[in-house]
Formats: sequence, structure tokens, C-alpha cells
Amino acid sequence: MLFDPEDRAEVEIGVKDYVLLREKDIHAVAAERVDEGSTGLYL
Repeated sequence: MLFDPEDRAEVEIGVKDYVLLREKDIHAVAAERVDEGSTGLYL
């Protein structure tokens, strides 16, 4: 996932750390594969 580090908040719940982002702040999401004929875009 590609995002600006300034646009995030980190929280710890139990023993796990989480990064909170708004959907509009995510610039790209990497996927292992995309089905043929698909752009892989989420609009």
C-alpha cells in the first residue's frame, strides 16, 4: 500500500499495532495478480 506517512495515525490494540488511514489518502494498493481484462483499478 502506498500512502503519505504524514496522513496516518498509529494505534496499539492489545499486542498489535495498526495504521489508520482514510480511503482518500491511499495512493495505490499492490496486488499479486490481476485477472486478464481487468485494469485492477478500484474506483
